[in-house]
Amino acid sequence: MSKKWEKYKKGGKLKGKPHSKGGIPIKAEGGEYIIKKKSVNKETEPYLEYINIYGTLPPSINAKKRRK
Repeated sequence: MSKKWEKYKKGGKLKGKPHSKGGIPIKAEGGEYIIKKKSVNKETEPYLEYINIYGTLPPSINAKKRRK
């Protein structure tokens, strides 16, 4: 496996060309989830990183869910 593929072995934000310029060739496996680009922004990215690292919702979101 090349270093280029290993870089995202643990997940994370992809960097590269948009679809209109060829996009980024990726290898994915069943169970992985792709989020559309416009859903990733400075407000959502910390949550996405947390979920990627810990596999759960951040404590602040869990607390909000429990209050409802």
